[in-house]
Amino acid sequence: MALEHENLKGLVLFSHINKLGSLSAAAQLLGMSRSSVSKQLSALEKKVGSRLLNRTTRKIALTEVGRQVLQEAHKVELALQTIEHISEDHQSEIAGAMKVSCASAQGRIHLVPLLAKFLASYPKITINLQLEDRFADMVAENIDVSIRIGYLPDSTLIARKIGDLSWTLCASPEYLKKAPPLKRPGDLVNHRCLFYQNSKLAMNTWTFASDEGEESVTVSGPLSINDPSALVSAAVENAGVLLIDKGLLGDTIHKEKLIPILPGYQPIGGLPMYAVFPEREFMPAKTRALINFLLEEMPLLLQGK
Repeated sequence: MALEHENLKGLVLFSHINKLGSLSAAAQLLGMSRSSVSKQLSALEKKVGSRLLNRTTRKIALTEVGRQVLQEAHKVELALQTIEHISEDHQSEIAGAMKVSCASAQGRIHLVPLLAKFLASYPKITINLQLEDRFADMVAENIDVSIRIGYLPDSTLIARKIGDLSWTLCASPEYLKKAPPLKRPGDLVNHRCLFYQNSKLAMNTWTFASDEGEESVTVSGPLSINDPSALVSAAVENAGVLLIDKGLLGDTIHKEKLIPILPGYQPIGGLPMYAVFPEREFMPAKTRALINFLLEEMPLLLQGK
């Protein structure tokens, strides 16, 4: 017997009838008319191919087949109740394992400190953090939340902006001693510049704003790297001028390993940071908790507060 949705409802109804002792009592409990209850019971009996109850005006009695079907009806009812509890726990309890992905440099500098704070607040959550400079397939790889840098392509994923990266133009004191004068953005064409480059993108057009307006410069240099942390290391080693997210500079400015340059020109075009997740309607409580935490904490971190 292949049970369809209506038959499952009929089995649960059949269990209620037996618990309460009458069709009328079952109808009252479920907010149905007695005739509707009778029709659903008849439909179940037709599907089974046998009478399940012997009914009189005063009482009901199970048939032999009815007793066997009732055992299975109890199993169905219990399974449905268990599923409901699982769903409620999944939606309300802030617990469980999560998989999070983020670009390597931003993950190490920005995300890891916040995740440590988050996990201290939610001890029933465990997180597997994947640091990799690619757009992971969130659905195929079962990723709960992905932290992505830059403007997002159209997709079926949901994204919440959690902050903006801001840029600092800098170089080492040793490099600047030997380099050509650098008084305005246009002078960068005469300098060895360090920039991020991967197989699809070269971030070598830098834009600045000042009282005179905006100015864009396409820079070049002997070294481009697809790892922002490595770019910082190269700048510290006197390899050239660097424009980068100030959060990735660590203590290099404070220790004067790198010096901010062109203070009258503000770098613009800092990239946005997003928390991306596959769905909203059935979002687990653990995912919602992490996203809300990042919405509150990440902007403060990026602003150095």
